[in-house]
Amino acid sequence: RAVTPDAARRRADLRALARGVGAGLVAQGEGDLGARMARALAVQGRRGPALVVGTDVPELAPRHVAAALAGLRRARTVFGPAEDGGYWLVGVRGGAQGSLPPGALEHVRWSGPHALADSRASLPPGWPVLVLTERLADLDEGNDWTRFSARGGRIGVVG
Repeated sequence: RAVTPDAARRRADLRALARGVGAGLVAQGEGDLGARMARALAVQGRRGPALVVGTDVPELAPRHVAAALAGLRRARTVFGPAEDGGYWLVGVRGGAQGSLPPGALEHVRWSGPHALADSRASLPPGWPVLVLTERLADLDEGNDWTRFSARGGRIGVVG
């Protein structure tokens, strides 16, 4: 399933695109980024492992998703760290192990160098977390694109 801004569910072209890959569109609802991600993980995590992945990560490849899913066999929560101190992925083991605990992803300073640290701090002490080792660039602002392209980064379709 794909979680989208609420208004996007009314767009026939997006619904058709989702159907074409066997997915559905789910409204993300109200609240800040943390509340929306926690809600998506709770809903999708009822069925098993669930990931929220940023769409602004041009170097993201299937191996990164595979590493996150493998990490959820060892930890209840996994993060993919971004170069700027945030993260490009958060996932939960889901199923009988549940989703994020109450209060998770609250009081996070989003879009800055503290987002990952704040998100980890929002979890209870001892909560099993895995942070993947590979840091990826997410393109939040124009200067992120400049840095990414200066080091030879390109955007293309990854198969």
